[in-house]
Amino acid sequence: MNPVNIILNKHKMFLSKIKLWVTGIGLYYTLTWLYDYVMVSFLLIYFGFLRGSIIVFISSILVDLVTIRLYDYWKKDWLALETIKDLENKNNFIGKIFKWVHGKGSVLTIVILSLTSNAFVVTAYMRKGSYEYNGMGKRDWIVFLTSSVLINLYWIFVVGGGIELFRYLKNILL
Repeated sequence: MNPVNIILNKHKMFLSKIKLWVTGIGLYYTLTWLYDYVMVSFLLIYFGFLRGSIIVFISSILVDLVTIRLYDYWKKDWLALETIKDLENKNNFIGKIFKWVHGKGSVLTIVILSLTSNAFVVTAYMRKGSYEYNGMGKRDWIVFLTSSVLINLYWIFVVGGGIELFRYLKNILL
């Protein structure tokens, strides 16, 4: 194969990855935004804080588990998580940053990622190896459940607090 074809093939593969990431990230974060703001709000308003919170916990765990299964089944890096994990193996500046952040301790990484994402993303990122799509071991279940609890408590109190603030302001103004 001549050098021009090699460059063109690498360019096509890179563009293919970019398309997959843009589509995957765009669709995934749109759906999670709808779940976080619309569905959680609806459940907390309709079922009340306690029952709604329980339903939010259960439904988010189920959704994240299904997403992990689909992620492993499709074996596609549609959120660029495997690429990011693979960067940790590089000895360049970016690789060292990711390795440093990931190596700061699992608990700190889980907490930071849980407050910015969800249990699926945290678990997929924290799994050992990249591009393995190998299900969940004992450590992965601990990461998943810890992240699920953290993120659900966070969203329930953020959305629940917003709902209560709205109700309070509505009562004052009306």
